[in-house]
Amino acid sequence: MAPHFTQSLPMCYGLSAIGGILEVGSIAVLAVPDAREKEGTPIPTWLSMVTLASNVSMQLIGSLSSNLIAPWFGPVSVVAPIYFSATLVFNLIIFGFILGLEFFDRIMIVGTYVIAIGTVLLQVVGPGIQNGQDIGELLGHSYALSWFLFLLVSMVVSTIIMVTSIKKYGEYKRIAILLIARSTSYTLNLTVSRAFLLNPDHFVLISFIVIKVVSGAIYTYAIVVQSTAVKQAKFIPLNATTIILLNAITGVIIWEDWRVISSWVGYVCVFLLLALGCDLLLSANLLTNDNAELGRAKLMRRFQLERSSGSRNLYSDIADYEGEVENQNIAVNKDADLLTSADTQRKESTRRIAWKEVLSTGKGQGAVSWEY
Repeated sequence: MAPHFTQSLPMCYGLSAIGGILEVGSIAVLAVPDAREKEGTPIPTWLSMVTLASNVSMQLIGSLSSNLIAPWFGPVSVVAPIYFSATLVFNLIIFGFILGLEFFDRIMIVGTYVIAIGTVLLQVVGPGIQNGQDIGELLGHSYALSWFLFLLVSMVVSTIIMVTSIKKYGEYKRIAILLIARSTSYTLNLTVSRAFLLNPDHFVLISFIVIKVVSGAIYTYAIVVQSTAVKQAKFIPLNATTIILLNAITGVIIWEDWRVISSWVGYVCVFLLLALGCDLLLSANLLTNDNAELGRAKLMRRFQLERSSGSRNLYSDIADYEGEVENQNIAVNKDADLLTSADTQRKESTRRIAWKEVLSTGKGQGAVSWEY
């Protein structure tokens, strides 16, 4: 650590939170005009330029606060959870309560609180301050250097895909590409920021400055892409959890956080809380049979029969549609006095559309034979 420099966890916490708040604001200034354009309201070119400039400015200030200065005062693995807890809470406030661009139900709100509480507990059982570290000695271990290079290569590859061809992929692949680009660039950015004060030689210092600038640019560009390429309510909790986990791993492998962790049992349980909170925040239920990729739908596809004629989709998720309608009917029965006529018409319309899709027939008619 640089001479006469005193680390301070309260300073680390505060600077990290400021960065998270500014990130949500930077996304909001781009998402609002985009939503208006989708509604048919034309946006002047000068306003688009102003919103983009505002986005970049807020990102720069937030980056200086949380990504450069905050790691000087505390562990890297502490900076990330504070930063993203602030991001999630203010994402809920701004996109949900103020702007109304995203819908957050009670479960998603509880999920935000779970992640915030897990972050608070992390400060109790997680790593503390370490003095006297030297970046040359830390990266001198083969496992630490290998992990650092793995992060660097992953960042470069995902960035190339994000810049050249991300729009041609489906939603889940876009989320995966953005997750890799943002998590690796953020982790490297924090790591080299802290390393600036740990006596690097001239070559290492110059290399870290280049990585700092490049990773910061990639992270900022990924946020610009994120604001229009994916749904914020789905991506932000996944992104937060991925980055927190990646920084925790980096803290153990590179920064030797294992030396100062107060409780390993508590440390592991905190990350389980973060993962469960993320599942609550997602619109898809990752840990239940309702998951389209891992649950009942996948099992159904494995044993799907082939047909020789006809085009009607006999494997439409009738159960899913009926389940949704049943849940809506339960909600109607519980809140009948508060339900307006407009809500009732919308639910009936949903039922008609669902059954119309299930019962629709194609051009092919005639006998149907089945083969395993």
